[in-house]
Amino acid sequence: MGETGFWGDFARPDVEQSRRFLAESLSLLLADLLRSVLADASPAMPADEATVDRFRQLAGAPAATAVSRPTGLGVTRAALAKRCVDWLKSILLDAPAVQATPAMREFIDALALFPALFDGEPSARSRRARLTWLLTHDRRLDASTREAATALIEACEHLGALLWPDAETA
Repeated sequence: MGETGFWGDFARPDVEQSRRFLAESLSLLLADLLRSVLADASPAMPADEATVDRFRQLAGAPAATAVSRPTGLGVTRAALAKRCVDWLKSILLDAPAVQATPAMREFIDALALFPALFDGEPSARSRRARLTWLLTHDRRLDASTREAATALIEACEHLGALLWPDAETA
């Protein structure tokens, strides 16, 4: 048999794979945060300890670049979701190969509209409608916060399919 070092090097994920896994993990964390906000309609509540711990673990991952601020208990679910979105956008925008598909570009564009979910201004309705349209292609003039958040949750749960396209569909 050969040296085990070769197989260890061979099995180690490259930087691109690590970034994709990190992006998928962040998107799943974001989906969980949005689900918890929808459950009781309170984005201002502190994120639970397990969610903050998941974020910290992702921040310590080898592919993690720089997370702007340390995250502690007491951070709100909306603030933690915003950090996930900002970090996810930076990961996806730094990987030009990831942006090759129209669906991925629409997902990134929808992430840019994320603040409209927690904006109470009447003008935010049109941004929520745009976010919903980007993710569902449902042409409605307005969308509720729940509809926009649900569309984003579904997209986050399916981000892995965009990051790891099947060889037959790529």
